[in-house]
Amino acid sequence: MPFSANCPSCGAAVVFKSSASFHGVCEFCRSTLVRHGGDLENLGRMADLIEDASPIRLGTEGRYRGVRFAVIGRIQLRYEAGVWNEWHVLFDDQRGGWLSDANGEYLISFLTPPGATLPEFSKLMPNDEIKVAGRDFVVTDLEEAMCIAGEGELPFPFGAGYPAQLVDLRTTGDAAAAFASIDYSETPPLFFVGESLPFAAFKFANLRGEQVAKPAGVVKALQCPACGGAIAIHDKAVQSVACPSCLSVLDAANDSLRILQKAEAATRIEPLIPLGSVGRFAGKDWTIIGFQRRVIRTEGVDYPWQEYLLHHPEEGFRWLVESDGHWNWVTTISKPPRYSVGLPTATYGGETYRRYSAGSAATSYVIGEFTWKVKVGETWEIIDFIAPPKIVSREASHNETTWSLSEYLPGEELAAAFKLKTPLPAPTGIGMNQPNPRRESHRRVCGNFWRFAALAVVAQLLWIFVLGGSTLLDQRVVFSPGRDEPVTTQNFRLEKEARSLVMRHDTDLDNNWLGLGLTLVERKTGRAWIAQSDVAYWHGSDGGESWSEGDRSRELVFRDLPAGDYYFVIDPEISAEKPVAVADRVKVIRDQAAWSNFFFLLVFLAALPLFTRYRMTAFEVERWKNADFLSTGGDFGAGESGSDSGDDD
Repeated sequence: MPFSANCPSCGAAVVFKSSASFHGVCEFCRSTLVRHGGDLENLGRMADLIEDASPIRLGTEGRYRGVRFAVIGRIQLRYEAGVWNEWHVLFDDQRGGWLSDANGEYLISFLTPPGATLPEFSKLMPNDEIKVAGRDFVVTDLEEAMCIAGEGELPFPFGAGYPAQLVDLRTTGDAAAAFASIDYSETPPLFFVGESLPFAAFKFANLRGEQVAKPAGVVKALQCPACGGAIAIHDKAVQSVACPSCLSVLDAANDSLRILQKAEAATRIEPLIPLGSVGRFAGKDWTIIGFQRRVIRTEGVDYPWQEYLLHHPEEGFRWLVESDGHWNWVTTISKPPRYSVGLPTATYGGETYRRYSAGSAATSYVIGEFTWKVKVGETWEIIDFIAPPKIVSREASHNETTWSLSEYLPGEELAAAFKLKTPLPAPTGIGMNQPNPRRESHRRVCGNFWRFAALAVVAQLLWIFVLGGSTLLDQRVVFSPGRDEPVTTQNFRLEKEARSLVMRHDTDLDNNWLGLGLTLVERKTGRAWIAQSDVAYWHGSDGGESWSEGDRSRELVFRDLPAGDYYFVIDPEISAEKPVAVADRVKVIRDQAAWSNFFFLLVFLAALPLFTRYRMTAFEVERWKNADFLSTGGDFGAGESGSDSGDDD
């Protein structure tokens, strides 16, 4: 039940909506109050909150898994990269929870028993894998923050200025997506579990009026303290801004724009797409608010690329990344891929990505707004894993690890989205995750191959079992030694012209040979076709090894015979070395299916897909020539590499 009392400092009514809340801040005089039964104790004035443009406020309502909640309190924390809010929420079923809106990401979590002793803060590092509450997590961020202000109802004793060591955890791999955090400000530490969801998933109501349905545009318009140039800040999540005029890096935490880094002499870089440009992607307008150039130096050679920070007032932030004319649309991943340090692959969304490159990326140039305190010279360790047309990238610092997903974006689509009047530079070389342009043609050729091969198989089977291969003669004869007369077969009739006529001999030869003089005669016209053949079969053993040579059977083919009545005259020659009788089964078959033609057709059909496969593979070989990590057994045709050749950290 709600509890209400008067503030001992100003007399205003103070309402506690949750029975679990025993700490609050008077919204009128900002006195810090603690409940003692039915009384309130004043602990002193709470520090003022830092102004921000968060759409959430006390009284904001939303829904999570079908249950309504209301925001009843907030604490504001400062860390190295800026400031974020933790909102205390109360559900209709009287559960309490926490909603975080750091850097445009919305996380909801709940206090959960860890089930075991939590590891010490000092012993954790980014990418460490730990098991808490029966679930596997990976450490993604370690921060030493300071609580600077608060408001509303809170479920614990609270005062500005207390330090908070915090660890963020994420599930990986096939496990259900989850976010967790460990708060070391209390003993024992507190463990919270929840998930990251899009802003729209919470179905918020009663947001700050000036933020509702506000189009992409300027939140604040300020002046640079170094040169007086105009500065625009588009979102409360922006933590720093680099002046486009003098290149000084400024702190965006308040309107004074404290100088974080003075500009050094540098060659000015004009972004290919100017800051402030609005591009339309998937039906939403995105504004370019920041630009930075980053570079990896390898063996004295610089490999630069450009990154553009995009902002949408509801969707948050995305990146456009350009390298050698190749563009990618980049989204931060809330659930890290399954990856272990040193392995050559990472798995995300059920797909395997293979390592392509790694190195220390340094920021060399910045202008515009950023969601962290950016500075020229900062470095992150980057590893890129590819499964064209996608990349998953890991960026790690001493205390934080982030993952992102990149999807290849053709320059023509990008130019159309921003309605650019000047064409973008054409791509050079092969992009890291550029789709293989020969893959689709290879797929079509393979599809046609299988269709034609299936037709060939059907035609061959029809010819064997239905249309061809009719037996016209099946006669047994015996060739005896000393008998000089030829053997005449029975008559057989060709009702129509025969494309081929096969005469087959199946003998009982045993370490012997037989010569055959053959004459095919058309009975009415007397026309004759003469051929010569022989059959030989030898076998035995040598040193315990069996061997054989030749065949007891033989086939002879006559081509393009007219219709008529026919018979064969067979003049045998029996070996003088082994003069024994030889039995022969003579079969005459018209238009017998020829397997050799069938196999020749398959070889002919396979030539084109083999050629397109070669061309596709050649493209992948060229792609991997640009990598610092080469395949030792991967399938280039699939755009994948093999095993690792060294450490990546």
